[in-house]
Amino acid sequence: MPEGAHRLLVIANETITAPPLLAMIRDHARARGADVLLVAPALTTRLRYWLSDEDRGIREAGDRLTASVAHLRTDGVQVDGAIGDADPLLAIDDAIRTFAPDEIIIATHPEGRSNWLERGLTAQARERFDVPIEHVEVLAADGAAVRVAESVDRAAPPVERHPRRDGLLLLLAGVLAIAGTVITALLVFTGISDTALVVWVILGDLGMKVLAFVILWVIFQRRARADRLDY
Repeated sequence: MPEGAHRLLVIANETITAPPLLAMIRDHARARGADVLLVAPALTTRLRYWLSDEDRGIREAGDRLTASVAHLRTDGVQVDGAIGDADPLLAIDDAIRTFAPDEIIIATHPEGRSNWLERGLTAQARERFDVPIEHVEVLAADGAAVRVAESVDRAAPPVERHPRRDGLLLLLAGVLAIAGTVITALLVFTGISDTALVVWVILGDLGMKVLAFVILWVIFQRRARADRLDY
């Protein structure tokens, strides 16, 4: 990219291929004479992130980037694309180090559908990076409209929104997991027949542990909405 040109960094997720967003980037780049870097974080769930299983997210981000970069280049925009870290803040940080943008656009789904907004991404990015940041929302599921979002930034919400309720559920899961083992031990101590013991272990003890696991999984999924890495 030419030295001295205005540099525009765009961080977008699934919205990166939305036609109105691409049109906005094109018009913005033309008005500023800007070089553009599109960064698409490799979307993944928190579980896949923990397991370092990001291949699918990287592949899908690459597909979105290829389509978007090709579209903008057809419109005469000087643009490159890069796959970013699954954590959008880290993706921005990496891009700033290599691209040194003069301004940043963060594109998301609207509030209520965007986990990036639930995590307070825009507020955190503005606090962390000394670069002008504009937040835009792609309003429709098909990307039919886009708007500049100037709502008041909020700090990221706590990861757990219902600590008392989920604390009780965690307690219930623990009781179920332990109770099955305790009951099994008592049955063995009382000299129950082997057949009856096997039936209890399969239907009772194992069933209680499966239920405990289901409770833990439900809590995990609900907590993930506030701090999962995708969208």
